[in-house]
Amino acid sequence: MKIAKQFALPAYLLATGLLATITMDIAAVTAIKSGIVKLGPYQIVPRLLGRWVGSFPSGKIFHTNILDTPPLPQEIPIGILSHYVIGLTLCSVFVLSSTKIFARRIDLWSAIIFGIATCIFPYFIMFPAMGFGVMGFKSFHESMLTFFSVVNHAAFGAGIFIWSNLLQKVLCPQSPSN
Repeated sequence: MKIAKQFALPAYLLATGLLATITMDIAAVTAIKSGIVKLGPYQIVPRLLGRWVGSFPSGKIFHTNILDTPPLPQEIPIGILSHYVIGLTLCSVFVLSSTKIFARRIDLWSAIIFGIATCIFPYFIMFPAMGFGVMGFKSFHESMLTFFSVVNHAAFGAGIFIWSNLLQKVLCPQSPSN
């Protein structure tokens, strides 16, 4: 399957970002459903992310506890869209810097380290703004929330590695880093 050259890079970034984020979601669901991680009400599911992001237009960014904030209309679609836009953006930054600036393929360890490094956003922005404290330490499941984020974001990095390398062969076969 060859696509027009002008669409190759955007298609590559879009597909890689979506699939890496889906990989992250599958890892999260697997960890929770299997009982490896028990987060209680502190699961950052689409409705909580959507409630948080959906509060921005009214000027409310910080919550005492997002769990006590009344639900918003359409918070689940807002949360899903936000999650995937964030995943696409972070993935694109990493992939473009690796392939265009450093002219090399994505390797497993740099992708996993990048994925884990993205924990900085929930640890120091999202969790505190939701009222869970820095690194989620105000939640009743603080160690699990922190651990879960590392595992989940490592899966995101692994997804970036897997999908960027597979899709590069299909969507950007003439790429010098291939």
